[in-house]
Amino acid sequence: MAESEASPDRAVTAVTHDGAFRVIVMRTTETVRRSIDAQEITGDNAKNLADVLSGTILVRLTMAPTYRVQGIVRGPDQRGTLVGDSHPDGSARGLIQRPKGLDEVSIEPGAVLVMMRTLPTGAVNQGMVEVPASGISGALMGYFQSSEQITSVARVGCVFDGDELVAAGGYLVQLLPEVSRAPLAVMTERLDADFSDIPKVVRAIQSDPDEMLSEILWQMPFEKTQDTALRFGCHCSSVRVLSSLATLPRTDIEDLMSSEESLHITCDYCSKVYEIPPSALAGLLSTS
Repeated sequence: MAESEASPDRAVTAVTHDGAFRVIVMRTTETVRRSIDAQEITGDNAKNLADVLSGTILVRLTMAPTYRVQGIVRGPDQRGTLVGDSHPDGSARGLIQRPKGLDEVSIEPGAVLVMMRTLPTGAVNQGMVEVPASGISGALMGYFQSSEQITSVARVGCVFDGDELVAAGGYLVQLLPEVSRAPLAVMTERLDADFSDIPKVVRAIQSDPDEMLSEILWQMPFEKTQDTALRFGCHCSSVRVLSSLATLPRTDIEDLMSSEESLHITCDYCSKVYEIPPSALAGLLSTS
């Protein structure tokens, strides 16, 4: 299949007529590309952040489409983090955080994946698993099994040409309670034989996620239940910046105002720079 870099990101979901499987296939190329560009990263950092972001989107689509989901990978010995942040409106963003002197956030043994789901009440549901040798895909399957009691095959991946992202995405096949032994055997065999080469699969998804969905569910009658637009998007704003400054002690805000110079604050996710004049800080004094 030909790749189409201009195609918008999207995810398609289907359920088989016999109630055995739910399948999600998603293309996340542009969302991932803009995230790694904003973070100005290459190499393994870019590849690992790509998988964390795609995996976080996949968890939200599977478990909590109307909630915000954050996926965080902490490197061995808590050295650095990779963050995926997926929102109900289809927007998502990524972030890498490294302590001084650390070039690469590793997902080698000792790394952990934390998934956090924000509920409407503000409460946060959290699950944590170790990142196995199979990487982020293995961690996702471990998370679904241990935290959500869902048996699934989840695979995410990306393809680079040098430092240029060519494709990103993945798929999930969820075994529903009604599954019987016969279709389970057929599906397992198909996934292992035809869909375990994730770079090849991700490249194919770029052309048409619907076609990949049909290939995974070959000869299995199904109904398409969702077609979801995905995109890069950051929820930063000048209001949010001021809200964060409002948490500073009153004396610190007064010191910032006395400098008579505007503050320049850069969003960690999208690199947008906000200019905050001293006059804008005056209203914070009544709440500090």
